[in-house]
Amino acid sequence: MNRDDFGRDVLAPVEILEFSDDLRVPDVQPLQKFLVARLDELIDAAPEGSGAHFTAVRLKDLVRNDALHLADLLGEWEDVVEAGRTHQVGHVQRLRQDVGIWWNRLCATAAHFHGHPDYRPRWRELRFLCLEHAEIIEQVEGGFSRGVYEGGAHP
Repeated sequence: MNRDDFGRDVLAPVEILEFSDDLRVPDVQPLQKFLVARLDELIDAAPEGSGAHFTAVRLKDLVRNDALHLADLLGEWEDVVEAGRTHQVGHVQRLRQDVGIWWNRLCATAAHFHGHPDYRPRWRELRFLCLEHAEIIEQVEGGFSRGVYEGGAHP
């Protein structure tokens, strides 16, 4: 088991998600199951052959594929974390950005169902990769988002 400076298991899921670097493979399945169940409800409610039915079926396929892709990325990310290579440049930095992007895609879909009793507040978009990233962005932006990426489109 790999432990950080405080003796915590670096691969264990965290209780409160603050940064995309905190995501782990077990975080994906409950979100995927929630979304598939909500989309199945929409599929069942829409007449077969209708545009609404087609759209719900396609979105369900996309959600499943996005969740599978995110789980694959997180498996690779966990290897990076375990090896202590989180600050390695190049592929590792692109990987950590991709984890956040794909998580946020799923959370944006889940946000549509935020009123459902099974919705978890944990399923929210994460703007920052890690504490250092948040500090840099806050310093550069002065606490305000601006420019073409206003709203957090780019990590």
